[in-house]
Amino acid sequence: MNDEQAARIARLLEEIRDGQRLQLERQAQALQRQDELLAQQRERLAGLSKRSEQADQVLAKSAKIVAGARILALVALPFVVLLVVFLAWALLAHNASTKAVQATAPAAKAATSAAANPLTTSAASVGGVPRVAILVFGTRDAASATAPSAAPGLVRARLTELGYIEGKSILVQEAYADGDQQRLSQLARDLVATKPDVIVAIAAAATLAARQATSTIPIVMAHAGNPVGAGLAESLGHPGGNVTGTTSMVPDLGVKQVELLRELIPRLGTLGVLANPTNPGAGASIANVNEAAQRLNVRVVIGEVTRAQDFDKAFAIIRDARPDALLVMIEPLIGLHRQQVLDFAATNRLPASYDVGREFVRNGGLISYGPVLATHYAIAADYVDKILKGAKPGDLPIHQPTQFALVVNLNTAKALGITIPQPLLLRADEVIQ
Repeated sequence: MNDEQAARIARLLEEIRDGQRLQLERQAQALQRQDELLAQQRERLAGLSKRSEQADQVLAKSAKIVAGARILALVALPFVVLLVVFLAWALLAHNASTKAVQATAPAAKAATSAAANPLTTSAASVGGVPRVAILVFGTRDAASATAPSAAPGLVRARLTELGYIEGKSILVQEAYADGDQQRLSQLARDLVATKPDVIVAIAAAATLAARQATSTIPIVMAHAGNPVGAGLAESLGHPGGNVTGTTSMVPDLGVKQVELLRELIPRLGTLGVLANPTNPGAGASIANVNEAAQRLNVRVVIGEVTRAQDFDKAFAIIRDARPDALLVMIEPLIGLHRQQVLDFAATNRLPASYDVGREFVRNGGLISYGPVLATHYAIAADYVDKILKGAKPGDLPIHQPTQFALVVNLNTAKALGITIPQPLLLRADEVIQ
């Protein structure tokens, strides 16, 4: 081997050594990185160990707390049970007390109202049961031609026929004004405040009072005079508002009254008329009377009453005119003073006719011709039934009289020295003798 070959071999060995040295350095660096990573892992493990120790401490403390809570729960359980029982008892007692107060309050209120107003209820108010209020100008006990004490009973009787059971499926309330107009207005307002489903108003005065108190609650009037003229209805066929029912007004009834008296008293020259001009039907009736009287050449003298104090003055006006007969236009105020009117006619020996006065004739009056008012109460009840079933009062036509009655008292005729013409007796529906 020459020198050149030896030099080449030496260079190769040097390159090999350099390569091995570089490889060893790289391995050293790798080992150093591994040592660093191992150190980091050891630090992490140390941290985890420390956290584990802390967690073990927390768990130990929690276990102690839970154990203490269990002991406390076992000790407190009987007291908790007693507290729950006490609270339940207190709640039941409170509910019972509340119900008792709620049940007693309406009765107490009704009792207070009854002391201040003559309102009576057939049964306690029950939720969902319709209530009907009956408003009467007169008194509970005294019957009159336009508002007999039996009127509410007749309304009730018809409602029973229609299937209502009082106290269960319907409640009926009554209010009597005892002839006091101011009291009537207050009673109407009181009734409206109780929010009945329907108000039944007997005659015109009660109807007007009810209508002034409400324009929304349905009102069923019974034999009210001239409801259209009084502004209670747009027309008889279609009332249009919250008022419907029946009317006692007949267009030519006043004419027939004068003709009847002329048949009874052929010498009739002066006719006294007792009327309440504030009654809605009075104006039209007086106009009818004047029309017939003018045709028959009869003078008419009118005594007006608008309150109880007016009767003596009205009687004096009629008496001073020395009439041959008397026509009494009955309405609630005059009906309430029935005996006073009968006494006046008897004392002055006046043959008197009463337009709707069957009760007047039965109690000493001479003659009566007019609508049979008792039939109006059943019709009013029929209208109540229709309204409770959804009908609107403004769509129900106002019923006009279809039944009339002529009643004659022969005992009174004999006392006055009057002979009742036979044709008139034959037409009579009732003769009292």
